[in-house]
Amino acid sequence: MSDVARRAGVSRATASYVLNRTPGARIPEQTRARVLEAAEQLRYVPHVSARSLRRGRSDLVVGHVDGTAVLRGGLSFVTLIQVARDVREAGYTFLIHGDPTVTGIPAARSWLALRPAAVVATLDRYTEDSVAMLAEAGTVPIALSHTPSDLTATVVIDDGDLGRTAAQHLLDRGCRRIVVLGGCSRLVDRQTLGHRMDEAEAAAEAGGAETRRVPFSPDRETAADLVRTWLADGTLPDGVVGATTTHAAHILTALVDAGVRVPEQVAVLAADDEPQAELVRPRLTTVSADLAADESRMADAVLAALEGRWDPELAVRRLPARLVPRDSA
Repeated sequence: MSDVARRAGVSRATASYVLNRTPGARIPEQTRARVLEAAEQLRYVPHVSARSLRRGRSDLVVGHVDGTAVLRGGLSFVTLIQVARDVREAGYTFLIHGDPTVTGIPAARSWLALRPAAVVATLDRYTEDSVAMLAEAGTVPIALSHTPSDLTATVVIDDGDLGRTAAQHLLDRGCRRIVVLGGCSRLVDRQTLGHRMDEAEAAAEAGGAETRRVPFSPDRETAADLVRTWLADGTLPDGVVGATTTHAAHILTALVDAGVRVPEQVAVLAADDEPQAELVRPRLTTVSADLAADESRMADAVLAALEGRWDPELAVRRLPARLVPRDSA
């Protein structure tokens, strides 16, 4: 820090304000640029441990988001990058930490080895004991879930608009026999997919459609059996909402293999948007969560928990949805 200050011709305090992005510090842009240039020339790297000692606490926010949890929680790497950016602007360092084998106390021990100010993880990673362990160590546990929880501060991700948008598109196409393909049970759906399936079903019924909720394990044989059943008993729908791109892609392929014309006889779309949608034929119409929208940002709620301003009423992050039209609906 002292070397940077000397190179830039400023005081050590000024260099510190610039390099630590101290909120409220009024530094002329010319001076700021000089300090940053000096830091670049000297290849300055902040000493995290020293900075934590100076501030009296760690500035590290750990995001436990292994690939499996991201998929189960309906999260997105883009969302995590946004959280990282926003907490960094507030003076914290965001570290992605992924170990799919740990939960509860082992997870808490793993996180505490990093001495973080806070941990952000999906709700299933926490237990009462691990939450207590983190709190006793001065680390704030923050959960991500589709449903509220009394266990710890929980950012609720409301993806209901995905289902509503999907159902409304089918209604606008004139579909009146709509099947909503979910998971194994409504409870599992809510835990893993949020409320998108409930909202799709409710919107279709409100629009006057005959609506069926069908549990569906997305694999080739199950999809083929389901389509054969529809054709055999005369219950072929004219519209299908898949919980995910995988659900919708399997049923789309089974329909085409059975000689059903898509979308002329049955329109199919997914209540999320993954790259697989471009690989099936016809290309799959999807609904995408607008993760760039201000109201979908999680960082404000994360910072509120971290800084003692937690308000559960403000911790619901609603994901606005937009239709991605392709060929299947």
